[in-house]
Amino acid sequence: MLDVRSTIADALRSALDALGAGPDVEAVVERSKRPEYGDWSTPVALAAARVLRRNPQQIAADLRDRLAAAPIDAVRAWTVSAPGYVNAHLSDAVWAPAVIDNALQLAASIALPMPAGHSVSPGKTLVEHTATNPNKAAHIGHLRNACIGDTVARVLRRTGHQVEVDNYIDDTGVQVADVTVGIRDLGMQPDPDEPFDQFCSRVYVEVSRRYETEPALLQRRQAVLHDLEHGGGEVAEFVKDLARRIVDAHLATMRRFDIEYDLLTWESDIIGLGFLERALELLRAAGAIVHAESGKHAGCWVMPPEGLGADTDDDETKVLVKSDGIATYTAKDIAYQLWKFGLLGLDFHYHRWSAADEHGPTTTSTHAHTDAVAATFGRAQRVINVIDARQAYPQSIVQRALRRLGHEREAGNSIHLAYEVVALTPAAGKVLGIDVEAGREVVALSGRKGIEVRADDLLDRAIEHLSAKARDAQTAHAVAAGAVRYYLLKFSLTQIIAFDFDEALRTTGDTGVYLQYAHARAAGILRKVPDEARDAALPTRLEPVERALLHLIDGYRLALAETATALSPSILTVYAFSLASALSDFYEHTPPVIREEDPVVRSFRRRLVDATRATLADALHALGMAAPDQV
Repeated sequence: MLDVRSTIADALRSALDALGAGPDVEAVVERSKRPEYGDWSTPVALAAARVLRRNPQQIAADLRDRLAAAPIDAVRAWTVSAPGYVNAHLSDAVWAPAVIDNALQLAASIALPMPAGHSVSPGKTLVEHTATNPNKAAHIGHLRNACIGDTVARVLRRTGHQVEVDNYIDDTGVQVADVTVGIRDLGMQPDPDEPFDQFCSRVYVEVSRRYETEPALLQRRQAVLHDLEHGGGEVAEFVKDLARRIVDAHLATMRRFDIEYDLLTWESDIIGLGFLERALELLRAAGAIVHAESGKHAGCWVMPPEGLGADTDDDETKVLVKSDGIATYTAKDIAYQLWKFGLLGLDFHYHRWSAADEHGPTTTSTHAHTDAVAATFGRAQRVINVIDARQAYPQSIVQRALRRLGHEREAGNSIHLAYEVVALTPAAGKVLGIDVEAGREVVALSGRKGIEVRADDLLDRAIEHLSAKARDAQTAHAVAAGAVRYYLLKFSLTQIIAFDFDEALRTTGDTGVYLQYAHARAAGILRKVPDEARDAALPTRLEPVERALLHLIDGYRLALAETATALSPSILTVYAFSLASALSDFYEHTPPVIREEDPVVRSFRRRLVDATRATLADALHALGMAAPDQV
């Protein structure tokens, strides 16, 4: 795409370097605040004045001359304004048709090149997300993780990155052991027609409650964990089957939101194939972990901070293998991270999760299958782990382990994409029948206590809410799924989402429904106004709302690049909402295109609407949302 701003910024960088301003002066380019100052302005002469010790007006004049001598096709003139701004005035005859033509050539199969200042990471980027424990139905917290990870992967692929998406199945942990205790030891059974994952959620809550009154049950949990750690046997087979059934349900839930995976990685396979033991051997050989003989960690294998011994009680000392011989989650995470980078010297066997679905995910295995998949997984150059902010310390230990093993580059390329959790507003808590204390602002989710909003239930509620306005059931589903995804993506990663049913399902304002309706409105205009196949002639004057749309369309490539670089989906949601709002302004402040009598204006505006629709559709797809032509 054209992306004039980035082109100007690149030329400005060269001009600053030629003046000797150096890299400390950033090539800032901003939309001009007043039309007489053109389309784009830069205040860099003010910053360069401190470095060059010259008058900013003189520097601005020098920059203007250098920029004019290295012409940019879309810029017709450069001017200087006080106290030292350089302004770019675009040539509408060059710029506007190019913006529209570029937008109409968007194709999902052709990656958008990164603009100046942004680059494609070399090699493969492995994105691990979701990782819902296979002991319960997926809830809104899991869904936020999946929507973030899926959108990051989509944006990276859209900008030319090679991406692998993995979903980690923790089938040897405490939570799945709790459900095993409930079914095998307490004899709990599903109700008629009760979905299996929802049944397991109920079991998990009940077992957690029984632990408080029957502490002897905790010994059964430890026995299950011991059996899982050593693999094989009846208990391990039972847990594997239980986990597979729940994972099937999780995959079905995520497919409803158009979320897919390349690989399902099973923790039991990491243990069964010796990944964990190999990782621990490497750590012991490097002196990265030591055996504590005394203190609160006596009998454990621990990773102390640099310079401290095994017996220290420092809070930064991390236990990797407990005194009973059971490895902690972090130990398994280290083994998994080493595999992701291809540093373990071991690999899984692979086969289709469903032999009948050739487009479905691949899954790991401890042995070869008849439907084996010959593919290369892992061996990434960069790893992005989408895990909530509460896991910052364990993730730092994974990085510490890589550094202790001498893998400094890989440690630097281990990215914890942290996000804050989802809580409930008091209103949402009351909808779920939770007794909310007066004055309480948020209610924390808790799977153990059964305080949660299940992802399937939320989508069903959204579909019901939108069905009356949708043209058919398929459209209602697409718009509802988009509404939920957008709600979970529009908050910055550092914001705690105080979930509210009414806010999540709202159809106006900064919502997914508003964006999808905007796309449908644009498609409707195109259906009503015939394509007269005229040339790219422009009206004698562009209206402000037309100019605003062109600038936003022109900025799409940069918005995608900034999203990919920052790994922050909310950047793209802000852009998409701005584009949809600008389309609404155009619609409200110009006569209907179909009634326009001037053929040049009518043809131009139809092309402008088409370019807006194409760009909005591309952004919606990058966000994992449908772009319906009718709603």
